[in-house]
Amino acid sequence: MANVRVAVQAGQAGPKKRGREGALDMVRSLSLVLLIVIAIWFFAQPPEGDEQALRPIDPAGDISAFAADEPGVPVPRAVPGQWQATSSSRTADPRGLRVGYVTTSGQYAEYAASTELAAAFLPAITGDGQRLEPVDVDGDSWAQYRDADGSVSLARTYGPVTVIVGTTRGTAALDELRVLVRSLRAG
Repeated sequence: MANVRVAVQAGQAGPKKRGREGALDMVRSLSLVLLIVIAIWFFAQPPEGDEQALRPIDPAGDISAFAADEPGVPVPRAVPGQWQATSSSRTADPRGLRVGYVTTSGQYAEYAASTELAAAFLPAITGDGQRLEPVDVDGDSWAQYRDADGSVSLARTYGPVTVIVGTTRGTAALDELRVLVRSLRAG
């Protein structure tokens, strides 16, 4: 009977003891992890071009609401059809409006208006820009600012409201800013 007992014990395949893994087991595990990392990296790659698709928005609601609050202040109304509005925001206190456009040439031009004191609003929006020679747009004089990175802004006050086109985030040239100024209509 002793012989039977030894034969049964030798035929049982009990659980494998930990710590007995070989180099081949580690290579298999690392290969699996590496495949997962490569798959994640492959699918997370950005598109070929560095340009992102524009997401046009309709700023009409913000523009109308601001125009109702500040009826004598010109707001963007006749922007060229090829320009695309990509951002719009309105604030209540102080009352303000910001609308950003991508121009026909792919540059960014922004309209910003606020009832905030010009002494605080102007430097913040123009990037503490250096004041340059005024710019005449259809007989109206606009103050011109250029910030440290070369962004151009045009500014003008209408009573308690300061209107700025360009802003420190803008990349549009002076000619495109003139187009934006010409699109402004009061009320």
